[in-house]
Amino acid sequence: MRRHLVILWIFLQLLSSANAAWASEHNQHLKLIDTQETKAGEILFLKLPGNPSIGYKYRLNKQFSSGLHLVDVDFLGWIMTSKDQTIFFRRRDVMNVVVRIKAPGVAELAFDYYRRISGRTRLSTTLVRINIKPSRTHQ
Repeated sequence: MRRHLVILWIFLQLLSSANAAWASEHNQHLKLIDTQETKAGEILFLKLPGNPSIGYKYRLNKQFSSGLHLVDVDFLGWIMTSKDQTIFFRRRDVMNVVVRIKAPGVAELAFDYYRRISGRTRLSTTLVRINIKPSRTHQ
């Protein structure tokens, strides 16, 4: 019994260190794509480019986001761009995201852009920084 507990403990230690290493490596691949300035009480619209026609989606990555208590985030859906495309240029559509600002501070929102194919996930994560100033009623 003791041997099983030791093996389980070693396995959990390896798993947690591998997860920490993945998180550290993944965090280094975060790409800041936008910085917005706004005031508390306002609504901000973000437009994230993508291609839903081949299965890509967006999700808010709460692990790499900060200041989530300052904002509410809702995904509105995709807006399709014009169908003009050539062999060399892919059509890029836009995911619309609504951010309702609740309080002053800095919120950093990490968005995963991902697609699952044959049991594997292709993923990139982008970061949007929102600098929130107090509204006149908060001052």
